Amino acid sequence: MRKKMILGVSGSPRKNANTDFLLNHALDAAASASPEIETKAIYLRDHKIAPCVSCFGCCRDAGARNGGADACVAIRDDMDTLYPLLKACDALIIAAPVFFGSLNAQTKTFLDRTEGLLRYGTSLYKDALRNKILAGIAVGGNRNGGQEFCLQQIHYFGFVQDMIMIGSGPDPTPGCYLGGCGTTYPHKGDIQAAVKEDALALKNSAMIARRVVEALSLMRTGGELS
Repeated sequence: MRKKMILGVSGSPRKNANTDFLLNHALDAAASASPEIETKAIYLRDHKIAPCVSCFGCCRDAGARNGGADACVAIRDDMDTLYPLLKACDALIIAAPVFFGSLNAQTKTFLDRTEGLLRYGTSLYKDALRNKILAGIAVGGNRNGGQEFCLQQIHYFGFVQDMIMIGSGPDPTPGCYLGGCGTTYPHKGDIQAAVKEDALALKNSAMIARRVVEALSLMRTGGELS
């Protein structure tokens, strides 16, 4: 029986900083929760990803060109190497820093470029994320600096992609119900791994990862999500 793969995506423009730290903390918790889990992390800063141009070619007949191998027909860039990972994974954990109370541009650009993976896509990637598990992590410079809104944006992406969202339960006091929620306060955001001092962030980021593993296990055995 093959292992279930959890794909982690970090939208941080800075290497080995706080968003990366919490994502890897979550992936480690997931891998420790079950021997049937494998994890992989990708860092958007390592990839050249152009913004979606809203041509809708991915959901028209043009999307079937090249044998349906191109999820995006308008742009050839590093998304071509990421689409197969999105199709192959069983669950997705997206981690993003908060910029001006919202998702940063790198993360939003990545999400926008998944249009061809929707139910009306015309390539081989149609429904690539349907019924897969999604969880989010957000890191801000203040305790209440837009993290919950960022998590809601990630969830909204998941709803549009027909995914199954996971929150931070069942702990009665997870710190944030929507997902992993960290702050670099009282440090500046450029202090690497400042979130190490955020006990709530460590707690709920690990918790969502274990919940993702639980959900994958229940889906495998035909159980019901609680």
